[in-house]
Amino acid sequence: MTNMMTVDRRALMAAFGALALPQFARAASSGDYKNLQAFIDSYVTPKKLAGISVAILRGNDPVQYLNGGTLAFDTPLKVTPDSIWRVYSMSKPVTGMAIMKLIEDGKLTLDTPLSTILPDFKDMRVRVAPNSADTRPATKPILIRHLLTHTSGLGYALPGNTSPTALAYIKNGIVPGSRQVEKTEGADFAPARNLDEMATRVAKLPLDFEPGSRWQYAVGIDVLGLVVQKLTGKTFYEYLRANIFEPLKMHDTDFVVPRNKLNRFTSVVAARPIGRLEVVEDRKNSAFARDRDIMSGGGGLVSTARDYARFNAMLLNEGTLDGARIVKPETVRIARSNLMEAGVKFGGQNGFGAAMQVILPGGARPGQEPAGSYGWFGIAGTQMFVDPTNKFSVVTMLQMNPTSLPVQADYKVAAYKDFAAVR
Repeated sequence: MTNMMTVDRRALMAAFGALALPQFARAASSGDYKNLQAFIDSYVTPKKLAGISVAILRGNDPVQYLNGGTLAFDTPLKVTPDSIWRVYSMSKPVTGMAIMKLIEDGKLTLDTPLSTILPDFKDMRVRVAPNSADTRPATKPILIRHLLTHTSGLGYALPGNTSPTALAYIKNGIVPGSRQVEKTEGADFAPARNLDEMATRVAKLPLDFEPGSRWQYAVGIDVLGLVVQKLTGKTFYEYLRANIFEPLKMHDTDFVVPRNKLNRFTSVVAARPIGRLEVVEDRKNSAFARDRDIMSGGGGLVSTARDYARFNAMLLNEGTLDGARIVKPETVRIARSNLMEAGVKFGGQNGFGAAMQVILPGGARPGQEPAGSYGWFGIAGTQMFVDPTNKFSVVTMLQMNPTSLPVQADYKVAAYKDFAAVR
């Protein structure tokens, strides 16, 4: 733990020091967020989406919720703050903070080699050139920080990715978060059904580049779920439940939707030609209601706007909420700092922290959020950001996979327009 703090303190204190709570003239109410409500209406009223739920955190104000539409196009049940959504890759910040808690507890450091916990990753090989079939021994080990920041050299079998690594992952059944159980066309194996099996398969495949040398979205966050299991002796879900979900009263966040909660579950649509929407994950027959699957820390959680707002509130409060301390303030500050190696950037000029994008000075700012803001999103359109400078945060829940609408930019622009107006 001491080594980790020493390594990161310089960058941390330069850009992400402790921030005083902003003083607001008055508390905001839901009626103050007219632009965010217009954002919801612009998608729900013309039936571009069935429903949207937004949670807004600002200073010490009570959390405000804006909702529109229904759980699906085939039901009259209205969206509420307690509607349940597949957050997909918005699972990653939760996994990131689980790892940061283990670092705080002295179980590992940011610079712990992965192979000391998972020996299968000891002698990795790396492609000699992008997309090359030829490989050589890797000269650097995969570190925990590389997994957190997507700089490990591992790959991802995402829709539309036809790289040799992505195809090799599909062939070997490395598709965590997909909820697939049957072997797909062209695959040699059915999808891995637990984290041990998944990691063993991943470790046999070559890296795309030397660990730490560049950013590439990857399956590393799922590997970190197995790291949690090995270090704690608990299943990944058991650890999350005991150390994050229960203390924060995130009662509906899980890797499965129990039968008694299905009446609050949403459906996922996809855009098809000629403006047609097709249901691709039906609330009435969902794989997320089957079991906890592989407990994918990279894309397997379901949650609600209310639950995820409590997670964000903990981050805004630097590790605590309603008297429950999840991590220390310094741990949150490290998690939201740029943890990539020198010279590596994400999305042009931004950084990456504990499984979340970090806005750096001069970096891209869709809603003009200040440097130091951070967050991430899910493939079906769920999004979150935290702005520690202004003590401002927004969670947006919707379900379109893949999201072919400009919701990520739209909700941030709307959020900061409202923030400026009510301030």
